[in-house]
Amino acid sequence: MRQSHNSNTIGLGLAIFGALLLTPDTLLMRLSELDGFAMLVWRGGLSGIAYILIWLWFTLRVERKMPAILTTSFGIVVLCQIANATFFSLAIAVAPVTVVLISVATVPIFAAILSQIFLGETLSKFAIAMAALVLIGLYIAVLGQDPTSIALDASTLLGAGLGLGVAFSLALSFTIIRKDTTVPFVLAIGVGAILAAILGALCADVLYLPSTANMLAIAFTGIVILPISFCTLSYAARFVPSSTVSLIMLLETVFGPLWVWWGIGEVATDAMLIGGGIVLFCLTAFLINQGRIASRQSPAQIADLDQ
Repeated sequence: MRQSHNSNTIGLGLAIFGALLLTPDTLLMRLSELDGFAMLVWRGGLSGIAYILIWLWFTLRVERKMPAILTTSFGIVVLCQIANATFFSLAIAVAPVTVVLISVATVPIFAAILSQIFLGETLSKFAIAMAALVLIGLYIAVLGQDPTSIALDASTLLGAGLGLGVAFSLALSFTIIRKDTTVPFVLAIGVGAILAAILGALCADVLYLPSTANMLAIAFTGIVILPISFCTLSYAARFVPSSTVSLIMLLETVFGPLWVWWGIGEVATDAMLIGGGIVLFCLTAFLINQGRIASRQSPAQIADLDQ
């Protein structure tokens, strides 16, 4: 019981830390003033280098061994990172942010489906209810930013589709990391980020060096925020279901606009505050329930988890 409870606590703690650390990312993206492909080049390239340096430090320096990288799981995580980075940058460039964020908020749904398919993990009725309320809260919060910006046209549909692609790639990556505990996911994410940056460089019309202020903003999120947050979120998936990590990750959608409000003065609307409050309440209730479930697990259940 103690081992299962400790694993659950570690996983939830890592996921909460990673999600909260990720919250200023939107503000820094705005402060960088870069377009879609330029954002992909700098954000992906810098974060990819940081991921690989983190992997080199912990794997080669501490474990002093080379992991197996010619595996299906490694390739899937690399492809998921390329899709995640590319789709998000392109979606923000072509469609209203509201549509993109609502689409990305479906990541817990994809995670629950993939966890059922690959791991046989099912969501409780309570978790399903909380996930539904979280999506409602996010819809209220995100739509409240600019309800007039949404028009049913080709760009909006493309942005929604790309946002769904981001959600699916994140959910699949977390699920594979949980399923295959031998995959060097930090290296895989790093390789994927660098390949995404190369793709952005090939597609960009013009490559340029941002101003000092803009470069500092994109460098901080690329070198510090993205690597640390996604490493901890991905590692959390080793301890708790990917659907749980995905739900907690939605804290970024709630707190991101508040950072923008504080940083560049874009006032948060009443709908954003109400929707964010609903999300925070539901996530708090979900986390409390998860802690109670872990504390009540029997030794037999713990043995099943360890297999």
